[in-house]
Amino acid sequence: MKIAIISDWFSEKMGYAENCLPKALASLGHEVHLITSNCQTYFNSPTYKETYEPFIGPGIVPCESRNLDGYSLHRLPYGQWRGRLRIRGLRNKLATLCPQIVQTFDVTSLSTLETALSKASVGYKLFLESHTHASVFPPALGNGSLRDSIYWLLYSKTFGKLLSALIEKCYPISPDAAEIVVRFFGIESRKVEVVPLGVDTDLFRPPNTGPAQQTRIQLRRSLGFAPNEVVCVYTGRFSKDKNPFCLAEAIGKLVAEGGAFRGLFVGNGLAEDVAAIRKLPGCIVNPFVPTSDLPPYYWAADIGIWPKQESTSQLDAAACGLPLILSNQIKVLERVNGNGLLYIEDNPDDLAQQIMRLSSPYIRKRMGVNGSKKVRKQFSWVKIAQQRLQNYETALQVKNK
Repeated sequence: MKIAIISDWFSEKMGYAENCLPKALASLGHEVHLITSNCQTYFNSPTYKETYEPFIGPGIVPCESRNLDGYSLHRLPYGQWRGRLRIRGLRNKLATLCPQIVQTFDVTSLSTLETALSKASVGYKLFLESHTHASVFPPALGNGSLRDSIYWLLYSKTFGKLLSALIEKCYPISPDAAEIVVRFFGIESRKVEVVPLGVDTDLFRPPNTGPAQQTRIQLRRSLGFAPNEVVCVYTGRFSKDKNPFCLAEAIGKLVAEGGAFRGLFVGNGLAEDVAAIRKLPGCIVNPFVPTSDLPPYYWAADIGIWPKQESTSQLDAAACGLPLILSNQIKVLERVNGNGLLYIEDNPDDLAQQIMRLSSPYIRKRMGVNGSKKVRKQFSWVKIAQQRLQNYETALQVKNK
């Protein structure tokens, strides 16, 4: 089967769906092409230069085509239309490749619309995916303006309705994302199937071997952690919308009370945000590392904590056997049920209390084992790819619309 995956941007060192799904599909013996722009992930963020450039390089990279992780990567020049990103030459690339299946990641992007309009001439089956959680989409929480409400009503009745008629399926990654897809993006509910994000379970796994345990011991020692200290890890950008500062405050509070707790923050942000974390007792900052190098940092930790919003890193940490503490506002409760706790969002005192609840090695071990088993059973990228391929194959058996 020839499959084209389309993502508006792409960075090799990341572990997002656009990195993992093509690799998983290719590993199952299919010809896979990832078509993207020459933009790095988050290239247009106001804080890109300070937060991401030291890790992944300049925001705009050369256009190219080459093999990567078993699939073909095609970087095309980016453009803009009314301030929105588009992939220039996308239609021609699709016509040249002639894929049987096309999968996109953003329902409302210009690349998805252009792909839908190119469907009839090239003759592929089109599938969508949506990663829009309610936590980053104010209208879903009733916080949008009247103008927003009117915009999404008109969108769902026009572009959304057209797009829905042209696709086979749409895969939102959670129930709240599914509600947004139907209510605001105009996709018919019968074409919606919730499929969570996945994990590379060959890479992210518990440190159950002798060498992995030795790696844990050595990294903890190099980071300055004592054997008896409970290390809480956060990975990602340091920003208010993610609020790692809440974790830093909770760790500072526990340390001030004499507790053997430490905070490990792997990532980056503005200089003042990095400084705000470093100044609190018990907290250290480590720069971003490539996804392939992340497992040892999870092995070196004892609890994974993401104070705000959903993150793919939560699943990676659970796969490595860490119990989780997440915000009580998240909608992906399956990530934490049986293998972690919730805390009152933005409340460092409550977060400190939840960390204390996981001070027992026995409780952490039990929850960690539950989490790693759950991830391997339900969230493996290979299993998700196998399920996706079944839908692709079924669609190909039906005459083109």
